[in-house]
Amino acid sequence: MRIVKKIVSLFCLIYITFFFSCKKKEDDNFGPAVTISSPAENQSYNVFDVIQVNASVRDETQITSLSVSLEDANYNVAIPALSIPVSSPSMTINTQYALDNIHLESGFYYLLITASDGKNDSHTYQKIYLTAIPKVRKNIYVVTAVNNSQTHLSYIDSTFTSIVPSINFSGDFIGSSISSYFQMGYMCGNYTGNFTGINLNDNSLQFNIAASTSSNPCFTGYYADGKNIYVARYDGFIKGVDYSGNSIFIANSKSGFYTQKLCFNNGYLIAEEKDKTSATKKIVTHYSTGVAFQECFVTQDVVMFCEKDLQNIFVFGNSSGQGVIQLFDRTNNNLWNPYNYTLPPGSILSAVKIDENTYLIGHSNGTIYKYEYLNSSLTTYLTGYTAIQLKYDDVTNEVCVAETNRVSTFYYSTATLNKSINSAETVLDINLLFNR
Repeated sequence: MRIVKKIVSLFCLIYITFFFSCKKKEDDNFGPAVTISSPAENQSYNVFDVIQVNASVRDETQITSLSVSLEDANYNVAIPALSIPVSSPSMTINTQYALDNIHLESGFYYLLITASDGKNDSHTYQKIYLTAIPKVRKNIYVVTAVNNSQTHLSYIDSTFTSIVPSINFSGDFIGSSISSYFQMGYMCGNYTGNFTGINLNDNSLQFNIAASTSSNPCFTGYYADGKNIYVARYDGFIKGVDYSGNSIFIANSKSGFYTQKLCFNNGYLIAEEKDKTSATKKIVTHYSTGVAFQECFVTQDVVMFCEKDLQNIFVFGNSSGQGVIQLFDRTNNNLWNPYNYTLPPGSILSAVKIDENTYLIGHSNGTIYKYEYLNSSLTTYLTGYTAIQLKYDDVTNEVCVAETNRVSTFYYSTATLNKSINSAETVLDINLLFNR
């Protein structure tokens, strides 16, 4: 009898221990406790520095996962998480975390340590300040025509004394761009040239989308925003791709129309669409899904869309060979003339935005004009330069001017010549490559 009582008591003890143990686990509503000792609050770093991370982590039951990451001021991931090996329910972190994202801008960020006990997660932040890598221009790339069926992508050397051939492309040309973010170059043909992406670090092919040859052009429109590229085809199809050529956007022009110039404004696609059988042209606005939802007639042939702000886009172009400046109000679907005077005789060849109020216009009469929206003025900026393309370098505050056989740079504030180089081949386009 005494033995039976001892056995019953032992089972009761085991049951009670098991019950309260389970109860404790069921009542575990807190993640591991994390205390960060390094880095210090508001400590400053430069991008590409390595942070020494020291912290203590403790949980009453277990730690199942542990990681360190970096988030920006809006708590978006800035650098992916680094996983930390778990050794016990009570442990210390002693590791290094590399700030190896060259695209990080100066400002406050949060070092985040995330710990989990399998049921609950804890997130502990430490605020730090980062100073960005200075943005510098690496090269000016020049697109030139060898003949009607061959183009070159070249760059101007550091001394601005020679144009160095880089890549040769078969076919004709409609547009090009450079992505400093991805260190990529893009070329797009018209009738015969392909749409191609090139890694500028080693000139390797990233993607190639072949042109479909026919009596009509294949590619009719081209636009790039620094990360993604958008091309329009004569059949009305509009496609956006990422730096690797993966599809990220699809739209279609109006039935019977094809797109020529295009841009994005606050997530909306703005497209100049032309009727295939008449002179009718429209500016069509598409949702971010690609669906068109509004349109208005346009009489000019658009040379350049320049986004003024999140609602308005300047439309520079020509009507019967005469330059025209218009402003498209996307919200009200209205195209109007902010400059109520006639431009000098001749056509607009190019345009570039300096700031929200100021734009430079390349004119066929060999003059580059400065247009200022707020006081509705058009003044002479440079003479003697027939600019087929204009680019603005906001790092050096320079204007890059491409003519048929010459590329020049000017200090914007004074409009004085900095450097100039002649090209033996016909210049079609110029693009700026920065380190980030």
